[in-house]
Amino acid sequence: MVPNTMLDQARARLHEASGHLDITADVLEKLKSPRETTQASLVIRMDDGSIKSYPAWRCRYDDTRGPTKGGIRFHQEVTIDEVETLAFLMTMKCAAINLPFGGAKGGAWVDIHNLSTTKLERLARRYVQSFAKVIGLNRDITARELRPETVLMGVAAYAATEREVNMGEMA
Repeated sequence: MVPNTMLDQARARLHEASGHLDITADVLEKLKSPRETTQASLVIRMDDGSIKSYPAWRCRYDDTRGPTKGGIRFHQEVTIDEVETLAFLMTMKCAAINLPFGGAKGGAWVDIHNLSTTKLERLARRYVQSFAKVIGLNRDITARELRPETVLMGVAAYAATEREVNMGEMA
């Protein structure tokens, strides 16, 4: 069977490499699927008063080695397959260099160039609110990704430190 998704292709590469590495069949079986993928709809009010909804995801692929770690990507081409694939690849990267983390990734399908700074901040806050049960310092550590400026990092840091940061201090 030919792998048809990015995640299938990444898992196929790991399976091929497993013959050269010390990777057991049990580990390969465990890595067939993410530990958890959460989906949300990020709803914000636009400047014209209308409501707009953006699909978003957070994938914690594997936490065997410790809390998961990975970026958040706001982009018009983000898909659930991409989020799960990048979480899988982060799992592999952390394991390859023996870091005490598992892999994670998050994203929202949005063209940030069409949002004002205020709307981008609102969307980032909505992302953190939507995934608050997943994100946290000892569970899932977020990181900066391709844009959305420092606003998202401030909001993500707020959630990742379990609300111990004064948001006014981050400006």
